Amino acid sequence: MDINDRREHPAFSELAENHFSFMAAHRGSIHRSYDAIELVGKADFLSCWIPLDASAGIPETASNVRLYPWSGESWHERLLDSGFAPSEKLHYMEAQVAPTPPRLPDGVTISVVRSDDDALAFAGAQANGFLPTGLPSAAWWRTTFREVALHSHRDPEQNLYLLRYRDEPAAVTLTLRSHGTCGIYAVTTIPSHRGRGLASLLLGQIHRDAEKCGDIKLGLQVEPGSDAERLYLKSGFASAFISDTYRR
Repeated sequence: MDINDRREHPAFSELAENHFSFMAAHRGSIHRSYDAIELVGKADFLSCWIPLDASAGIPETASNVRLYPWSGESWHERLLDSGFAPSEKLHYMEAQVAPTPPRLPDGVTISVVRSDDDALAFAGAQANGFLPTGLPSAAWWRTTFREVALHSHRDPEQNLYLLRYRDEPAAVTLTLRSHGTCGIYAVTTIPSHRGRGLASLLLGQIHRDAEKCGDIKLGLQVEPGSDAERLYLKSGFASAFISDTYRR
């Protein structure tokens, strides 16, 4: 597959490109060459190198390699021979926009972040939802979440959603619109509010807002076999492809 064919690949041009846009906006910077894409992360563990065909040469500095269906044949063996081991899988999923009438329970409100104060509330809920107790990098992540939220809520192509339960920040998610896809990221509920279906309420709001913006497709990534994957399958998302990551 040559470079022009790759760019016309529907999965590559829509779901993956939207994800790359998110990574560039939230996790680091993207650098492209003819045969590869490199994410230079805000921290080393966020960096990865992505080959675009079978002929790409693995950089000596690459510590994580992410493969896609269009990366080409033989990468598994090449990476094993080069000192890499399988690390994780990422399930790319998609759904057509299908809005439903709002049905928010008493005490629940969902708003799009429009102020720095709400951005900080978003970042706090994001940290409380994602960071387990005792995580060594928790302080770094909290700072990063705050910095990114303060910047991202001003981006017209992004929506940061803050769900409050009786005025307490309880769940969050964000969307980024690019390459014909409304990508969904950072879906989490703080531990004390889990089991109430708040993530489903956020997804419903995203569907409604996406329709207003003229979007026709939603996309996201999730760990295969996780509770989140089961939620998205139940919510009408279908599998697009699996991406494998290898760590040196």
